[in-house]
Amino acid sequence: MLKSIKSNGVTAVLDHDGFNKRIRVVHYDGAIEKALPEIVAAAKEEEAEKIIVYAKQHDETGLAKQLFAPEGFLKGYYLGHPACVMVRYLTENRRQTDSYVKEHEMIEALYRTAPRLRSENKPDFTIRKAEANDMYQLSMLYKKVFRTYPTPVFDPAYIEQTMNENTIYYVMFDHDSLISAASADINPELGHAEITDCAVLPEYRGCSLTSFLIEALEKEMAEQEIFNVFSLARAASFGMNAVLYHSGYQYGGRLINNCYISEGLENMNIWCKHL
Repeated sequence: MLKSIKSNGVTAVLDHDGFNKRIRVVHYDGAIEKALPEIVAAAKEEEAEKIIVYAKQHDETGLAKQLFAPEGFLKGYYLGHPACVMVRYLTENRRQTDSYVKEHEMIEALYRTAPRLRSENKPDFTIRKAEANDMYQLSMLYKKVFRTYPTPVFDPAYIEQTMNENTIYYVMFDHDSLISAASADINPELGHAEITDCAVLPEYRGCSLTSFLIEALEKEMAEQEIFNVFSLARAASFGMNAVLYHSGYQYGGRLINNCYISEGLENMNIWCKHL
């Protein structure tokens, strides 16, 4: 849910994510530090546990003084200029992780392995844009692939709702069976899109099927004149770059840019296992 605030000459666009108990400042104009009291107040009112700011380079130092810490970077986020993803935790529990060392060990091990070369031959499966009546098969796919997930993708009604709210799904079928899917959450006001909800059934893994779905999503984004596409995941910094690269998906000449990664090990396991 997007909300705009104006305070002390600053305009900021806030995305309230109630399911994940966080507020994201996805865009702003002016000196962001001047709007922080109102942003923090809005977060506490919504009982958010975390504030995320997509910070412009010249604001990183000022935000660091206000207890924000960097968690990643997004190339080209602000009309070709990078954004630093900076966070401030409002609760102690949200900040803690029991798997910090394990996260880094997983990513280091991934970088030590040779990247997979993706075949240029498209898989012999049907790839198309998802329709509303696919929501039941999509929910079943996510139930089979994910033990947990940060959004309620196990609920067909939620998937249908997102389809009606600027989320595009691409799906892959083996005859009538849905075997893989990926989606893009579009922010039409800002011209951004996030690649998310990627899943492949266990018996079809190891063929970089996700990369073909992401490629189809990127073409769709380009047709809609959306040229800043990124992926968010929850694990140690820049691990997603390694995961996508080693699964045969490389960034050269494509829209998708660097990834912001934070908060826990579960989804990094998902990406490592399910591409």
